[in-house]
Amino acid sequence: MEQIRQNYYGNLCTEMYEILHREAPADELDFYLSYAEKGKKILEPLCGSGRFLVPFLERGFTISGIDLTVFSGHL
Repeated sequence: MEQIRQNYYGNLCTEMYEILHREAPADELDFYLSYAEKGKKILEPLCGSGRFLVPFLERGFTISGIDLTVFSGHL
């Protein structure tokens, strides 16, 4: 029973976070982009819905991401 509550709470937090933070803030995105190099592989752990990952892909970077929420059915 305790495990179910923990999973529910985690999923609920994920859903609320994604509602409140749909897109990457421009200044943060620009900061990370300033360190990225085309042709190099980039890994974004804890990528959530991809609010940083997607803009990198759109700009032609090779990027992969992983997040626990992906495994619980949220992306």
